[in-house]
Amino acid sequence: MHITAPPSLTFDEVDDLLYFTRVNEAQDLQQSISELAQKYECQPRDVLEASVDPESGNTMLHYCSANGFADLLLKLLSQLNSGESNGAADGKVAGPPSLLNRTNKQGNTPLHWAACNGHLEVVKVLLAAGADLWAKNVAGNLAIYEAYTAERSEVAQYLLEVGSSQVEGGRTGGVPAMVSEMEEAQDEIGESSTAGDGGDAGEAADVAMAVSGPSD
Repeated sequence: MHITAPPSLTFDEVDDLLYFTRVNEAQDLQQSISELAQKYECQPRDVLEASVDPESGNTMLHYCSANGFADLLLKLLSQLNSGESNGAADGKVAGPPSLLNRTNKQGNTPLHWAACNGHLEVVKVLLAAGADLWAKNVAGNLAIYEAYTAERSEVAQYLLEVGSSQVEGGRTGGVPAMVSEMEEAQDEIGESSTAGDGGDAGEAADVAMAVSGPSD
């Protein structure tokens, strides 16, 4: 079972890890994670959890999600889950990694960023890993609204379908206000369907979004 606390990484160490993530330098990133795990005598997942930008609150998962790096995201999620018990002593299944739903200073989760930038495959990976569809950012927006505002209709429609399924399955914990918001979003998406989804953002635009996150 994972019991160690995240190490106290230096500013430069965090900066290097986040940079390698933003530019999708997977080999350099994995090498740095391994070296830091040895240096601080901890697990790779501890290094991931400690890699948080002190100013923005962004994590590696935020940058993977913002830029559409699905393969790298899968690798990082695998490392987050490695060494973690699949079940507690009482037989209960462990929940998703806390980093998965960690918010930055604007309250945005990795799912907010993936939705805003229209990265459907990343959205699917995040949700499969246990991302919270119902999390709201500081502006009070769900990920589906970030997708809709950015004209990412394909992602918005997928989130709507997943949200509807969760409501029907009783997995939202009773959130009628959120259900109402999703129904409103469905109406808005239908009205704008003839406008298309705005196309995919280029890498430069995604990197810019990774700095500021979805608009509040």
